[in-house]
Amino acid sequence: MPPITIVYATSSSHKREEIEIFHSVGYLDDGTIVRDSFTFDIRPIQIQEVLEVDLGVMVRAEVVKAYSQLRVPCIVEHAGLIFDDYHDKSYPGGLTKPMWNTLGDRFVQETGSSGRCVIARAVIAYCDGKRVFTFDGETHGTIADSPRGSRDFYWDTVFIPDNANGEPGSMTYAEIVESSPLGLPHKVNNLSQSSKAMRKFLVYRKTNEPGLWSMV
Repeated sequence: MPPITIVYATSSSHKREEIEIFHSVGYLDDGTIVRDSFTFDIRPIQIQEVLEVDLGVMVRAEVVKAYSQLRVPCIVEHAGLIFDDYHDKSYPGGLTKPMWNTLGDRFVQETGSSGRCVIARAVIAYCDGKRVFTFDGETHGTIADSPRGSRDFYWDTVFIPDNANGEPGSMTYAEIVESSPLGLPHKVNNLSQSSKAMRKFLVYRKTNEPGLWSMV
């Protein structure tokens, strides 16, 4: 059976870089190598983001917009941080990106979040032409006292993920990517909330045909 093509709508060069790693060396929960079953067709379209705290609401709206442009089944993905003590409100969630864009290196100071326990949550929305489905992934961690590492991918410089065993980590995502023993493949395969969400989606897509290519 030929690989299933996944149309992924994103204009982010960092997301492209990470999905290429995921496709090349990533694996599904059953041990299947991603590249043996799937290919990714990246479509760098611009989508007007909807500002919502709830990431699920946000990506549902975005994938409908993406489908209206592409007219083929497609996915979008968005990630954000959720403070443990605001878990029931999913805050800041979908507002993490505009907050980071505004505050930059002052994010930790302005939010009083140094040492704070957080969840990095990613949500993938898939539109098959008739319905929209969402798939989420989470990585628990803490916020560093100040930005560490130089990889300029939003809050990667302040998020310290727990390690693969669920124990508190010591390096930010950015530092992990820059570490020669670890690097981007380690982040993508073993830690990334986005990869966890993508695995759930790919399992679904492997057993479900896309719907009619009609407007939602």
